[in-house]
Amino acid sequence: MEESDTPAQAAYTDIDGTVVAYNTIFDFLRFDAAEGLRLSEAEDFLGGLHAAARDGVPRSETNARYFRWWQGRSVVEVAELGDRWADFQAESPGEWRFLEPVASLLDGHTRNERRIVAVTASFKPALVRVQRRWPHLEVLCTLPRTKNGQYTGKIEEALAGNAKARAVASHAAEHGVDLMASFAYGDHHSDLPFMALAGESLLVSPTVKGLPSTVA
Repeated sequence: MEESDTPAQAAYTDIDGTVVAYNTIFDFLRFDAAEGLRLSEAEDFLGGLHAAARDGVPRSETNARYFRWWQGRSVVEVAELGDRWADFQAESPGEWRFLEPVASLLDGHTRNERRIVAVTASFKPALVRVQRRWPHLEVLCTLPRTKNGQYTGKIEEALAGNAKARAVASHAAEHGVDLMASFAYGDHHSDLPFMALAGESLLVSPTVKGLPSTVA
């Protein structure tokens, strides 16, 4: 989108449970595990994240732990995995649903030439199908660290809670977005800090297939 002197409007949205009826990073991990015949290992790994969350470990920490799964993996190969997962999802759209009303609201914002911006603790390879539906979607997400073309298993910062608010404020300042004329969507109390920055917001009931989200 071209920049102008006129303040822009934007729609900032959480993804898991708000835009899609599944957990992007958990189900992406399961897809990877299925390809590598590691499903039992994957469920043990994810079970550990859920147990940590039940014990009161902050969402930012469980999100950071999630990325240990990708340690040593090629960035290019994981990106290709994301494309394969999106192709797989496209074969069963009823199973991998977009959620209303937010999906239609994003369609409307797109028609009205507003910026649409994902604000999520997920990462880009897990969001390919979402970006295929909204090609102009901008993504504020957790950034895994890399070295020599491989994931290190560590992250810059988990994009959860107040980190989402900081990311939205920074994006708005960089792109001349008028936050009070903009919109925000989420499904969890941890989304409220970034939603409070927008002039109009909607907190929807969470709808995620399978286990509740503990990292996104």
